[in-house]
Amino acid sequence: MKKQTNVVREGTSKMYLIGLGTMTAALLFFLCSGFVFGSQNQVNVQQTPLNEQLNLSGSGEMIIEEWTYNPNRQLMVVTLNIDKSTDLLGDPLTFIAQEKANSQRKVPTTIEYHDEGQYVISIQDVSPSFEVMALDVHKHKEKDEELLDDPQQEMKGGEEVKELARIYADQRKVKTDSTLTIQTEQEYEIAALSRDIKGAKQTMQDKEKQIQRIEQKLHDIDQELVELESKRLYETGEEKEQTNARIRQLENEKDQLNREATENETTIQTIQKKLTMLKEKRDMIDR
Repeated sequence: MKKQTNVVREGTSKMYLIGLGTMTAALLFFLCSGFVFGSQNQVNVQQTPLNEQLNLSGSGEMIIEEWTYNPNRQLMVVTLNIDKSTDLLGDPLTFIAQEKANSQRKVPTTIEYHDEGQYVISIQDVSPSFEVMALDVHKHKEKDEELLDDPQQEMKGGEEVKELARIYADQRKVKTDSTLTIQTEQEYEIAALSRDIKGAKQTMQDKEKQIQRIEQKLHDIDQELVELESKRLYETGEEKEQTNARIRQLENEKDQLNREATENETTIQTIQKKLTMLKEKRDMIDR
């Protein structure tokens, strides 16, 4: 009888332990499922900002002007503006795309347009659920050129390859356009010239605003100088020394502001000439 009681107790203990283990596993799954599988709200957005300067590993700077996605055509088009330093002049750039959802798959990437620092890259056959698209920017050098001590560099086919940057587009944030297509080289060139014209006009406006601010500062300084000159007539010797010091300080500020105004005016004249050339070139291509 005692032996039978012990068997019952052992069976009850096993059932209790199994039940407790099942409950613990279910609780852990519930608490950790968001971490294991990820949540769209919890995972950080991987989207490189547009129209901000990005460093190219000390080889210059780059701006992503546009990154657009057409889900219907499974197509992406990326427009880059690279401010080429002497370190990049003459070095061909290549671009490699990679999806987060399928990192082993090769995504077709093509340079559709290139002129100086302007690049238009198409990324085709994009998976419907790519999650995040990474685009690597590489430069190539011939093997007889001096190799830099850089862990990002490697030799491929007799060339030195260096990764300059990796940029991202997040499926939740990337701009979508159902009409996006690959255009002709002429259309891309006209678009690039139009962007340059827009940028030049914006720079001119910024310089003109700076000149206006300088003129206002000069006006305020002149008013203060008149007040100080009048005040000095009735001051003691020590007070006059302080006033004279302030007058010299203001005159130095005027000289600096006048130099800045002249530099801005010269820049505006240069941009005006550039604008004329850009417009003539665009009109000639667009005929």
